[in-house]
Amino acid sequence: MDKRVLLTVAVCMGILFVWTKFFMPTPPKDQAAQSAVPTTTPPTTGVAAAPAIAPAAVPTAPRKPGEPALEAPPETKKPEPVAVARPAEIKDRVEHAGLYRAEFSTWGAAPTSWTLLNPQFKETVALPDGKKEVEPIDLVRTQGAQLPFSTTFPQSDFVLPPDAAWSRLPTTGDELAYAWENEQVKIEKHFVLVPLTYQLNLKVTIENKSDKPLHEHLQVVMAGRQDPNVKPGGMFSQRYIQTEGECNLNGKLKHSDLQSLLKKPVDETGLVRWIGIDEKYFVSAIAAPPAVDPNEQRRCWVNATSEGIILSNWLSAERKIEPKAKAEYEFAGYLGPKFLHMLDAVTVGGVDAKLGDAVNYGWTEAIARPMLAVLKAVHMAVPNWGIAIIVLTILLKAITWWPTTKSMKSMREMAKCKPEIDKLKAKFGEDKQKFNVAVMALYKERGISPLGGCLPMLIQMPIYIALYSMLGNSVELYRSSFVGWIHDLTAPDPFYVLPVLTGALMFAQQRFSPTPPDAQQKAMMYMMPVMFTAFSIFLPSGLTVYILTNTMLTMAQQLYLNRGDGPVGRAAPAGKPAKA
Repeated sequence: MDKRVLLTVAVCMGILFVWTKFFMPTPPKDQAAQSAVPTTTPPTTGVAAAPAIAPAAVPTAPRKPGEPALEAPPETKKPEPVAVARPAEIKDRVEHAGLYRAEFSTWGAAPTSWTLLNPQFKETVALPDGKKEVEPIDLVRTQGAQLPFSTTFPQSDFVLPPDAAWSRLPTTGDELAYAWENEQVKIEKHFVLVPLTYQLNLKVTIENKSDKPLHEHLQVVMAGRQDPNVKPGGMFSQRYIQTEGECNLNGKLKHSDLQSLLKKPVDETGLVRWIGIDEKYFVSAIAAPPAVDPNEQRRCWVNATSEGIILSNWLSAERKIEPKAKAEYEFAGYLGPKFLHMLDAVTVGGVDAKLGDAVNYGWTEAIARPMLAVLKAVHMAVPNWGIAIIVLTILLKAITWWPTTKSMKSMREMAKCKPEIDKLKAKFGEDKQKFNVAVMALYKERGISPLGGCLPMLIQMPIYIALYSMLGNSVELYRSSFVGWIHDLTAPDPFYVLPVLTGALMFAQQRFSPTPPDAQQKAMMYMMPVMFTAFSIFLPSGLTVYILTNTMLTMAQQLYLNRGDGPVGRAAPAGKPAKA
């Protein structure tokens, strides 16, 4: 008998742990704080740009212990400096399907700007005079030698500077092509913009012009920046979104923020599918097709500088190019909001690029994805994301109505036993063993299962955690208005109306809920509204809308069960016994 009591306590404690761990995600970054992140906006706008880093500062992947260095041809070991006039920079500007406006430079053959055109995707930036201005988001936050899609060849038989001056090749349609060559090699980069998406494909071709075999390691970079002065924040203070370097290695996605990278860079080998830079609701990534040889050891190297530059590097295994022969690499890139349907549609080499992993639902993914599909379907009929959240919460409450009702009824029956339990406590005093046996016998006599209040909650808990996770990762809610003062469902309520209303309703709900027989459980019941109010202050408004709606529905359900019975566990009106 005593073991059943312990099991009940363990299960309930497990529910509290799951609730605390998974129901408190990181709130989105305050837009004013995000203004500290420099962008590549032209100086004429007055926006502070990221400090330029000299080409020599761009690191190349270090050689691992025991890894032999490639022996370069004698003529490349100590090249004599030659003064060559650098060709003028040429920039190509393209606007793609109203989704983004990009600018590519011949210095590095890489994008220097990638501005999102949807009016929804804007951020607040600080001007030098202290004023703030709302501008479209530019996902290229670095410049100079550290640009996304930069290519170098570390530990190879030739040297390609990351900001080398390339020649522009003639192209047609949504394609951009560049070439660079010396006496040994000719390298071409072909970018193809995929229609109606944020995807662009990249093909890198290396031609061996010499009469000797060449060994090469291709390195492709995705670059981002995090203001080193903006810290993540704590549980009871404003938390800020942190830019992270990402590496999809051996089927698992590894995240690394600035602080952890400054302590220890990521340097791992294996089946590296893609690398990227994550900004919570936006991602810049590049994916490679699966290796033909399963034993091929690609390399993922993510590092950072004290200025806040984060570099995710993809390095190929060594390739040997015969004289007058060519080697090719194909990649699929994506720079844009984390629209799950677009990320899932990205393929490379005819295979899913797995960019959908950038949307982190954790272990609830199998439930969260269908919920997102339902939410988007509701939004098609109700063009307000806040109302769509309310409708989805109502649908989920209908699905979980039965287990919630079972849990409430079990708690009511246990509350009705409080007078008898008090008598048993007085009878057995400090003899906990006999008291627990007597309580379990009482429950058995009344047909009450001690787990009846916990197990139904366990059944519905994954659904609510998945909804919570889905809402916390939905870029669809970014800068989406709800009502009046709420203009961004991914930002906290600026006037704390929703959190305070949620806490007040939770307190009111206690008046209609069964009073737990245990004093500690009773104290926990009244602490929960205070805790949720404090947490909701820093949560995105979209999540608070969900909590508030669910609280109202649960309160209505409790009132429905209490009809004509009054609050169980409290004294019944004189002359009217409480119903069994």
